[in-house]
Amino acid sequence: MTAFSSSARRILANLAQQHTGRATTPDMLEPVASGASGRSIMRVHGLMAIHWTGIRADNNSFLPAARGLAAAGIRVPAIAAELSLPDACGACLTEDLGTIDLLSLKTAPEEKILDAYRRAIDTLIPFWQLKPDWELQPAFDTAMYRWEQEYFAEHFIGRHLGLKPDDFLNQSALQDMAEWLAALPRVPVHRDCQSQNIMLKDGQAWLIDFQGMRMGLAEYDLASLLYDPYMELGLSSRREILRYWSEQSGQPLRTDIFAACAMQRLMQALGAFANIGHNMGKDWYLKQIPAALTALRHVIDNTQPGSPATAAAACLHHVVK
Repeated sequence: MTAFSSSARRILANLAQQHTGRATTPDMLEPVASGASGRSIMRVHGLMAIHWTGIRADNNSFLPAARGLAAAGIRVPAIAAELSLPDACGACLTEDLGTIDLLSLKTAPEEKILDAYRRAIDTLIPFWQLKPDWELQPAFDTAMYRWEQEYFAEHFIGRHLGLKPDDFLNQSALQDMAEWLAALPRVPVHRDCQSQNIMLKDGQAWLIDFQGMRMGLAEYDLASLLYDPYMELGLSSRREILRYWSEQSGQPLRTDIFAACAMQRLMQALGAFANIGHNMGKDWYLKQIPAALTALRHVIDNTQPGSPATAAAACLHHVVK
């Protein structure tokens, strides 16, 4: 047990004892997740116990987003107790939504998987239609899309492949795609809309880990969901989910925007897998790279001509072919 996890356990045990009135010691907390984000998540007394540090700017956005989303009728875990700590740290207790997320259905029959994804779309459509009155993380703009490209270049192309990142980054098509995406109308996005962040309970989909919520493109969340390397959805499943989204939202899919968002999301994911795997020694993330590359190659091969996404796809093709 690291010193950090010991501190987190002690803080969360004290908070749980104060809230429930039940004697609680640190060793009673059951670890759920502890990653590179500075967040530790545990279970105790039928509640989720979350501790975070100031290592990432979005960690302190969790509570305002949870309150705002709940007030708007979006299915998120209810906050039971919260605690502000020095140095931009914090802790809270939330409703426990159980253990069934989209990823847990990876080997289930296709129709069961599709039904779960339909429930996810049912939850996400009103989420994307919100007009938040609380402060979000900085919106997707040209600089943020370029940051994703740079992150990919530095950690995946440079660190993982051992190639020169600048040879990729200096291509104008990438800047053009970033500017084009940034100029499109924005809606609230989850920012990390993948299979582990959508829980299933009572026949409905619930959102978690939404602290990175910001204004962006719904297609970015949609691409994150459909091209999730953890889940590895097949082509027929992706088509059915897109059909359902279009039917329920009343919007035809803009394939050019969707392809560009998928490229951006997968670049970000590959950069993260290489960074966390190589620089933080977490080999599990390196094992996710092949699935992410397969997804990115599919997007590149199916990007239709005639948009800023086309030239960017050609740039990526030379890297991941």
